Amino acid sequence: MANYIDLHSHILPGIDDGPISMNEAVMLAREYVRSGYDTVVATSHSGEGKPEPALLLERLSELQAELERQNIALKLLPGAEEHINPGVLQNLKEGKTLTLNRTCYLLLELPMLQPLPPYSEQLIFELCAHGYRPVIPHPERTAAFHTDRELVHHLHKAGAIFQLTWGALTGWLGSPARKLALYMVEANLAHLFATDAHGAASRLLTIDKASACLEEYLGPGLAELMLLNRPRLLLADQKLDLPAAVEEGSRPQSKTSFISRFKQR
Repeated sequence: MANYIDLHSHILPGIDDGPISMNEAVMLAREYVRSGYDTVVATSHSGEGKPEPALLLERLSELQAELERQNIALKLLPGAEEHINPGVLQNLKEGKTLTLNRTCYLLLELPMLQPLPPYSEQLIFELCAHGYRPVIPHPERTAAFHTDRELVHHLHKAGAIFQLTWGALTGWLGSPARKLALYMVEANLAHLFATDAHGAASRLLTIDKASACLEEYLGPGLAELMLLNRPRLLLADQKLDLPAAVEEGSRPQSKTSFISRFKQR
């Protein structure tokens, strides 16, 4: 299997904490191709209309042209990782915030270390009511979810879907992130996976091991679902057919815990 799709990447040069230069961005693109990807959504950090979408689109066009000049077969698509703020919905209406490939899906970043803003659940509900679908990136790194997993369920019920980082499954992001990621897999709340790559030879190297873990527990085809099928539907602005979430106290007792099995590996 190849031709993977990554929905979360900081590949654009000179925008955020991703590549500083065009050369570094090209190195990351080459690493993507070597790892089996052919499509990447450029999701630079964004917030309250900054940086302006026009700048992101310009930088994306420049990088795409350079990749074509160097015969690097990687297609870049527009997007942004929007940090949660009260003006998200208004900025979307005014075209000041990029969704993923101009679809209804918005990458909406939550605070990692601070408590969630008190308006988080209501904002997600309102975004959905206006036709958008918030995608929460790297929830396994959100400290508020570590101390209260019910918050994950509350935001999902409000309409959020979750995009985990591949490296979380392998322990690359630390033990707390791994435990929460595995919990979300068990709870059917691991809806999407992405690299969240910021540079070459970093989070891309965990794909094979992480996808193997998914397939061992949930069955053959899960890697293809997460690396190809769901991302393809999302980028086409299609509805995702997601399984119902499993509440923490309602899992079958006879089934061996994936977390326990993972620890035995």
